[in-house]
Amino acid sequence: MSRPHVQKSLNNNMLEIMAWDLMELMTTENDYNQHIRRFLNILLGDDPDTAHLELIDSNNMQDVSLRDQLMQLVQESLSRSDEFLYRVSESRDRVAFAIEQRTQLKSQLDKVAANATKRRD
Repeated sequence: MSRPHVQKSLNNNMLEIMAWDLMELMTTENDYNQHIRRFLNILLGDDPDTAHLELIDSNNMQDVSLRDQLMQLVQESLSRSDEFLYRVSESRDRVAFAIEQRTQLKSQLDKVAANATKRRD
C-alpha cells in the first residue's frame, strides 16, 4: 500500500479502543442493573435475605400507594437500563464487525500488494 492515508486508516486502533470502552460501559451498567433488580426484588418481597422483614405496612393504604409508585419508578429504571445495555451491546457488536471487516480488507490489500510486487520483479 503506497497511500499513507489508507495505511494510517487501516492501522488505526480507534475501533479497538471503542470496543474496549463499550465493554467497560456494559460492565458498569450491568452492575447498576443488578442493583436495581435486587432493589425491585426487595420491594416485591422476593428477596430471600429480606423476605422476613415487613418493609411496608400493608394495612396502611398510603404506604401501599407509595410502594406501588416506587415500584413503578424502579421498574421504569430497570427497563431503561435493560434497553441501554441492549443498545450498547448492539453497538459493540457492530464495532467488532467493523474490526473484522478492516482486518479482512487489510489482508486482501496486503495480498494484492505482494502480487503486484512479484509481477514487477
